[in-house]
Amino acid sequence: MTKQQTDNTGKFLAVYDHDTIWPKIIETIASGRSLASALREPGMPSYARAKQILRDNAELRYLYEQAKIDRADALADDLIDLVSQPIPDELEGGARSAFVQHLRLQADVRKWLAARLHAVAYGDRLDVSVTNTHISITQALKDAEQRIIDM
Repeated sequence: MTKQQTDNTGKFLAVYDHDTIWPKIIETIASGRSLASALREPGMPSYARAKQILRDNAELRYLYEQAKIDRADALADDLIDLVSQPIPDELEGGARSAFVQHLRLQADVRKWLAARLHAVAYGDRLDVSVTNTHISITQALKDAEQRIIDM
């Protein structure tokens, strides 16, 4: 996966085959995992190197942004399974409460991440901005004023 190359001092540098590793990284992120966890796999670049590559490569940056949206969808889908999970019958008292709190924490983290990764679909804000430019408020007010005068 990596080839060895040396710099001018003879120090070995890792050279990554972008055509091999980046599809794996993008797929891992799209399936719900983070960039950091994708890069922990053997043969992957460091986090800092991956971020530099993303800054320098517009096509990869676009694919990464799309993968983050897919990641938000995967996290939201996970919520359904998570909240549908039954409480084990053998748990009682504090253990039962701890189990429920643990599920709640997992759900809250997934909701928070989904809202940050894909705010349009999962964010808390409702966008009520008017973007239709075919309506003229000034003309509508003049027309309404004219109707009053005509009465």
